[in-house]
Parts: sequence; structure tokens; C-alpha cells
Amino acid sequence: MLSGMAVTMAWWLFPSRVRIRAWSVGLTLPMLLLQLPAPPAGQSQPAPQTIPALPLRPPRPASPSLTEQARGLEQLRLGEGSGVELRRRYLNAANDLLHSYWREQAAIPRGKILTKPALLFAGDRTNACGGGVVTHPMAFYCPESAEIAMAMNLRRTVRAARGLGERDLLSLDLAVLAHEWGHHANRSLGLGPYQGGLGLTVKQEELAADWRTGTVLGWLLASGALAIDDFTRSANLLFELGDYERFSVGHHGYPRDRFEALTAGLASQLSPGQRLGDWTVDTPETFSRPLAAAPAPGGQPQPLLYEVRRFEIDRSGQVATNLLGGLLGAASCFWGSSDQCLDMALQQGKGRAYGRYTTRRLQLDCASGRFDVSDDQFAIQPIERDGKRQAAVLAQRDCRPPAT
Repeated sequence: MLSGMAVTMAWWLFPSRVRIRAWSVGLTLPMLLLQLPAPPAGQSQPAPQTIPALPLRPPRPASPSLTEQARGLEQLRLGEGSGVELRRRYLNAANDLLHSYWREQAAIPRGKILTKPALLFAGDRTNACGGGVVTHPMAFYCPESAEIAMAMNLRRTVRAARGLGERDLLSLDLAVLAHEWGHHANRSLGLGPYQGGLGLTVKQEELAADWRTGTVLGWLLASGALAIDDFTRSANLLFELGDYERFSVGHHGYPRDRFEALTAGLASQLSPGQRLGDWTVDTPETFSRPLAAAPAPGGQPQPLLYEVRRFEIDRSGQVATNLLGGLLGAASCFWGSSDQCLDMALQQGKGRAYGRYTTRRLQLDCASGRFDVSDDQFAIQPIERDGKRQAAVLAQRDCRPPAT
């Protein structure tokens, strides 16, 4: 049995990178206790809230009226207005939409009532969780007062927001809000596929919120209320916000864990081969749309050409950082104190890998059973060598058997 660990979810800025961090974490079986951060001197600690563990049920299809509400949110994002006023209107409308979506999930067939959290922006003050003023880079869910703070300026904070315009940033804000809403939904609906094991952990709570984020974004994609590139940017963000604090009670999951939880939620709403406008879902990590290919010389069968989105991980920086860290760690253990040696040992494995959806062209030669992806480090190769399995899916779907 787990003893006291406890959690309030918050997004925090660190020098040169961002992580989702827990203020504090406290777990017991059979329920997750959300313990708030220590209040200022002279104030009493609020009573903890509980999350019941419920059986997993797949998300239900949303009602047609909810789909129209989702499309209205996308029109608001792309419509008139700008700056702080547009962001507030958009996030308030998104809060209404997420409430409507998860309220349906809670009511049918569970018969539960799900309240709507209040949104807090920069300069607002929380009614619990210490009662402080919300400032950048705060983005967190306060369970005691059912409040969600949305004061993080993503452009100042994460790589995934670099170079994005105002309306593209709003889709990232939506992903952040959907994640915090995931924590709120977890309290009524349980932790989905992350509620098993010997006990509840911070990592399970966070991955469950990521899974709910993917569920919502997948539904929006299927409803025509979210574009492919808006989803891929959100996936890039979730990967970036993973951490490497494996030995910390506040460990939220490695970057790959966060991404896989997101795509597991996505897969609950989308199927391989499903059309999303002119795009098609190939796998949970890949999308494609056909392009017109140049005629092949000499009357040879014409290769098929696609624009593709593929999630790829760059580990070059991680490897370099870990090699340097290993050298420094060895030096610390040889010449330094035992504390220095221990500190360097705990830092091992924390060099960051960066994952992102790339925009490529994939050429598929059905006659030879080979494929090539533009701007990668590989030459043309057999279809079965594609680790993403996208080439095999495209071949099965689009390659016609030879005429007999």
C-alpha cells in the first residue's frame, strides 16, 4: 500500500526548459488524494478531495449539438479579434465546450454530474491552493476550488510555440486547457487505462490527463473542428513537456510516455483509413494525403506520392548530453565528494530528446515494394523497413495487384 504522496497539477517554467511539475503528491488506495500545497502561515490546510477508481469505459460518441459547438469554437479562433481579448473569449468558449463534452461522458451511462471549473487568467487570485495571484508561467488545476489557471505564455516558454502566429498559439492553449480539464474529469471518471497496478502514482494521474487530452483532440479532428497541423503541434508540445525525473515522486512520465498517452486517446476516436478532409489517418503517429506524381519514364508504372506527417524523435542532443554527463560524473566520483558523485549519478539519463511531427514527402513504388521519405537519412528501402508502418499501410490501401 502506498502511504502519503499527494498532488496538485501545475505547469512550471525552468531555465531553458519547461516541465509539468507537481506541487505535492499524496496517494492511498483505493483512492487518489489530491493534497493542496501548503497554505501561507496562519491558514489551515483545506480538506483533501478524492478520486474514486471506476471501471474503464471507452468514450462515447458526442451528440450532434456538441459537434456544432466544437465547430463554432474553431470559427471563433479563426474569426475576428486579436490579443488578450481574443484569447480570453476563446478559452472561455473552450471551457464551455470541454464541460459539455465531459458532462456527456459522465452522465451517460454513469449518471454523474460534472461541474465546470472556473478559468483564471493572469492577475486573478485563486480561492484555494494557497490563494496566490496567477502569473506566468502558471497553468494548473486546483481541485479544492475547481479552478483552472491559464496564465502561461507559451511563446516565452516552449520550443513547440516558436514561430507560431496568434491563432496557431490558441490551438496549443486548447491542448493545455484540455490537459487540465483531464485532471478535473479524472476525479469523476477515474484514470482510464492508467488506473491499474499496485497503487496510484503522479505519473498515472498525468498520463490519464494526457489520454483525455488525446480523446478530446481526436474527437475534434473527427468533427472537422481541428486541423491536422493543430493536432500535430499539440503532440509536439506534450512530448516536450515530458520529464526525466524517474526517481522523483513528482515524475510525470518520460516524453515518449506523454506522447503515447496522447495518441492512445486519439486512437479511441479515430481509426486507420479514416478520412479527415483531404488527409487520411494511417497509424496513430502518421497521416497522409495523396499528391500528383510526375510520369515515370519509359511507360513504367508510376510511383505513388504523398505528403505525410510522421512523428520523429531527435536523440542527438540527448546522446551528446549524456556522454558529457557521464564524463563529468566519473570525474566527480574520482575527485569530488560523495555528494557531488551522487548528484551527478542522479543527473544521468536527463539529456533531452526532442520529438516532433515532420512534414515529408513519401514516394511509394508498388512494383518494387520499396519506398522513400524525403529529407531523412535513409535511401530508398523495402516497405517492411518502415518503422512507422506508414509505408505498409499505404501499400495495402493503394497498391493494386498486378493484372493477370
